[in-house]
Amino acid sequence: MTAGQLLMTFTIGTAALALWSYVRWPGAAPVTMKGAVLRVGIALVLLQIGAATLEIGIAAVPSLAILVVVGAVIPVLTYAFLASIWFLKVCADQIRGPL
Repeated sequence: MTAGQLLMTFTIGTAALALWSYVRWPGAAPVTMKGAVLRVGIALVLLQIGAATLEIGIAAVPSLAILVVVGAVIPVLTYAFLASIWFLKVCADQIRGPL
C-alpha cells in the first residue's frame, strides 16, 4: 500500500465516521447558522493544529508516526467532516424554511 492509498483510506474512514456520528447523535448538530459557522471555524483551527502535530510528531520520532496519526489526525479530520455536515444541514434548513 502506498502512502497515497493509506491517506485516502484514512480520509474515507474519517468521513464515514463523521457521517455515522451525525446519524447517531442528531441532537448534537447546531441549529443556527452562527453555531454552524463557529464549528467550521473551530474545525479549521484544529486542522492547522493537527497538521503541525503530525509534522512535529513524525520529525521527533518517526517510528511512532501511526500513533500520531491515530491520536491527532483522525479525530481532527473526523470533526472537520462532521462540522461540514452540520454546516450543510443548517444551510439546507435555511433554504427549506420552518416545518
